[in-house]
Amino acid sequence: MNNAFFDLVQMAVGRRDSLSEPPASREEWEDLLKVTGKHNLLGVTFPVIDVLHDTLEIPLSVYSRWAMMAEKIAKRNEAQMKMCRSLYDKFLSDGFRSCLLKGQGAALRYPDPTLRQCGDIDIWLEGDRQAIVDYIRSLCPVKKIVYHHLDADLIPKMGVEVHFTPSWMNAPGANRRLQRWFSANAGEQFSGFNPRLGFCVPTTRFDAVYMLIHIYRHVLEEGVGLRQLLDYYYVLGQLTDADREKVREDLKFLKMQGFAASVMWVLGEVFQLDSRNMLVAPDASEGSFLLEEILRSGNFGRYDPRNAHAKGEGLVAHGKRKFGRGLRYFMHYPSEVFWMPFHMIWLYFWRRKHNYLYKGR
Repeated sequence: MNNAFFDLVQMAVGRRDSLSEPPASREEWEDLLKVTGKHNLLGVTFPVIDVLHDTLEIPLSVYSRWAMMAEKIAKRNEAQMKMCRSLYDKFLSDGFRSCLLKGQGAALRYPDPTLRQCGDIDIWLEGDRQAIVDYIRSLCPVKKIVYHHLDADLIPKMGVEVHFTPSWMNAPGANRRLQRWFSANAGEQFSGFNPRLGFCVPTTRFDAVYMLIHIYRHVLEEGVGLRQLLDYYYVLGQLTDADREKVREDLKFLKMQGFAASVMWVLGEVFQLDSRNMLVAPDASEGSFLLEEILRSGNFGRYDPRNAHAKGEGLVAHGKRKFGRGLRYFMHYPSEVFWMPFHMIWLYFWRRKHNYLYKGR
C-alpha cells in the first residue's frame, strides 16, 4: 500500500503522472483512503482522485468520502482564515505585533491553499512573556502555559496557541543558540504583512529553519505525519539560491545538519524532491529510520500505539511515558534525549514559580 500512497502524493505535487500499481479491490482503496487520512493529506490528494475517477474504478463510497472531506477542509480553511485576521487585528489594536506560524502561511505555498488540512492556530506575539500571559488572561481563560506558548480559549471550538517564542530545545546550549536565532530574525517576521492574507507570516527563509525544528520536536515529543513534511517540501521549493545558502549557514550554527540530512532523504523518497532543492546531502540510514517512525505515527502520533495512555494520566506517569518514548531516539538524537528529563524537571518548577501550572500540572 505504501507504493500506491507514495505514487498518489507524488502525483499531487506534480512529480508523477500515474499510479504504478492502482488499488485492485475495494479493500485496497479503503486502505489508501485510510493511510492518506492518517497523514492529513486527503484534501491535497483529492484533485488527483477526482481525475483518476474518470479512468479507474474507484468505489463510490471511497470517492464520495474523499470528496466530502476535501469540501470540509476547504470550508474549515475559509473559517480559519477569518479567525486569523480577527486575532491579528485584535492583538495589533491592543499593542502587540504578531505573526501566524505554519497554518495559513504554509498553505499559501500550495497549488491550492484551500486543500491543505489545517490544525490549530499558532500565533507568535512580540513582547515579554509575562506581559503576554497577563494580556491573554485578561481576554479569556488560559489553560496550559509552557516554555514557548500558552493554550487559550480565544475562539470557541478552535485551539489557539499563543507563542512567546516559536520553539525550544531541551539541551541548554542548543536552546540558547535557537533563541538567539529567533531573536535575530524576529523583526522581519513581525513586519512581514501579507495583504492577500491580512496578517503577518514568516519569510520562506525563516520557515526553512523553523519548520525543520518543528518537525524535529514532533518526532521527539509525540510523532509527526507527512502533512508537516509536505509543508516543508513546498518551503524548499520556493527558496532562492541565496536564501538556500543562508539557511545552510543557519543549520550549521544550530547544529541541525544531521537531522536535515534525514529529512532530505524522506522528502526525496516520498515526494521526489529535486536534489537541487535539498539543503544538505540526504542520509539514507537516518532517513529510513525517520520515515519508518513517520509512517508508524501518523499526524501528531495519533496512530502510534506506543503513545497510548490512560485518560487523566498523572504528571509522573506522563513524564515516564514521555521519557520512555524519547529513549527510542537516543542513538539518533542523543543530546536532546539526554537533556529531556532535566528539562522536564526544570520546566515543572519554573512553571510552578511563575503560577503557570494548570490543575496542578
